[in-house]
Amino acid sequence: MARFELRNSTSNLLETLHGGRPKDEEPHVKKSLKKKREKTEYIVRVDLDELGISEDEFEDLQSLFELFDHDKDGILNLKETQKLLRCLGFRANEDQAKSMASLVSVDEIGFSVSFNEYLRLVSLQRRAEPDEESLLDVFLSLDPQETGKIDELHFRKIMKSKDAIPEEDIDEMLAEYKRVSSLEEDEDEENVIYYKRFISMLQQ
Repeated sequence: MARFELRNSTSNLLETLHGGRPKDEEPHVKKSLKKKREKTEYIVRVDLDELGISEDEFEDLQSLFELFDHDKDGILNLKETQKLLRCLGFRANEDQAKSMASLVSVDEIGFSVSFNEYLRLVSLQRRAEPDEESLLDVFLSLDPQETGKIDELHFRKIMKSKDAIPEEDIDEMLAEYKRVSSLEEDEDEENVIYYKRFISMLQQ
């Protein structure tokens, strides 16, 4: 009797690991043996071109997901999703992580996120019109000492790698920023972006 109860409770534990997901959900990973080592491959069911994700970006996004997918089942729980979001520049608390996960996840109980849902979430966040608070959060994450400024070269690298913004668009934004800054009474340091002023310019 005791053995039956133990087996039963173990089964229940596995079922409730991502309990809010459909029981008949298709697998998110394909596992195979390669040189006597198990290899895990994520199954992609979304159109990357439609999501605006390039091949290089996909490799980076997949590597990041793998870091937090400890059991290699292609699904992250809420805590893992929250940590991943921080790596993407979103300083999300638990409620914010739930809110973001709910945009794409079928799990309305545990707010877990599958690999394909994660890709859709990245695409959604890129296309969303950023508000002043979220923009400020991104810059603050790059300025831990809160000096209020960021080096232009660093700024360019971040804009290109995180948001996939074309070089000419970055040049145009910086040219407009410098034009606006030159109208201010105080003189800015050369090759430095005062990001609160930059955000104000974008919101106009």
